[in-house]
Amino acid sequence: MNSSARRIADELAPGVWPGADPVSLREAARRARALAESVERVTDVVVSATAAYASPAIGGVAVEGEFGDALVDRLAQITGAGPQSLPHVAGRLRVMAASLETFADVVVETEQQMTTIALVADRDRSRAEVFAEVGDDSWRVSASSAGRLALTAAGDDYTQRSEEAGQSAGGAPPAATSGMMPFAPMGALGGAGALGAGLGAAGLGAAIGAAGSRTDRDTTGGDLTWLRRRAENLQASVPPAIAGWFRTSVGVGVGARGRRVVVVGTNDPQPYQRAGLELADDEALTANGRAPELAIVEHMTASGITPTAIAAATPMESATLSALRAADIVAVGPGSRP
Repeated sequence: MNSSARRIADELAPGVWPGADPVSLREAARRARALAESVERVTDVVVSATAAYASPAIGGVAVEGEFGDALVDRLAQITGAGPQSLPHVAGRLRVMAASLETFADVVVETEQQMTTIALVADRDRSRAEVFAEVGDDSWRVSASSAGRLALTAAGDDYTQRSEEAGQSAGGAPPAATSGMMPFAPMGALGGAGALGAGLGAAGLGAAIGAAGSRTDRDTTGGDLTWLRRRAENLQASVPPAIAGWFRTSVGVGVGARGRRVVVVGTNDPQPYQRAGLELADDEALTANGRAPELAIVEHMTASGITPTAIAAATPMESATLSALRAADIVAVGPGSRP
């Protein structure tokens, strides 16, 4: 893995880089196959024992009566085709191993894709610095935004593909962000999970747990109190020379995959990060010459995001407030109680 590329990706879009370790995933797959082979050897032993009890003529010991019949019947169930039989456990373990390998491939391919995106974005940012030196500072915003959008798209693709890998193992993985591990391989054992655990699945589970280690993103601050505070801090960062007419707002929305999205709007004619205006790494900037609140709504709507709340540290126009309320968007202004 290119550590420089990951550093760039974390700066542009925190949390999108895959958190799973492909080496640990492949080790978990190897252990699953080894466990399947052990189960198959146990199956052969039980089959031989069943044959010996059922057919004493071939060298076994005659076991007669109800106890003998029940013993033979139970041994036959263990080696039969039921969901808790040993052959079923071995088969599901092999399916799980294949899914782990698939997931590892997805992680490697995503890291390669994100490495390319991050390095291209870094090149574009360096080029933007050159333009900034000659007086055109707008390229900085477009370069960072393009890289952030591309990395986010790659992260969404990773989430979907990893979910598909987990579903191929018969599991039901939960929705997750790209930095998480939505893969749920232990579901592949189905009703045979308890039996598999008794045969040594605990060690396999530890390997899978190590493969899914990740850095959890901070999801606090989604409430209206945080939103108002963020709007106040943002407006306070506006240079005094333009503070009299320059307005900012902060909006929170929900993406198609349930991801929380934060967008900062200004009343500039186009997105332009002015000197002193500080944005968080996961915040997008938008502007279209209208009120910043309306610019945020248009940006989110065009991006497939559902806006839920918008806050501003300066008073909103009555027409803007009416438009937000009509769209069922919570408006948080100065002096209001969220």
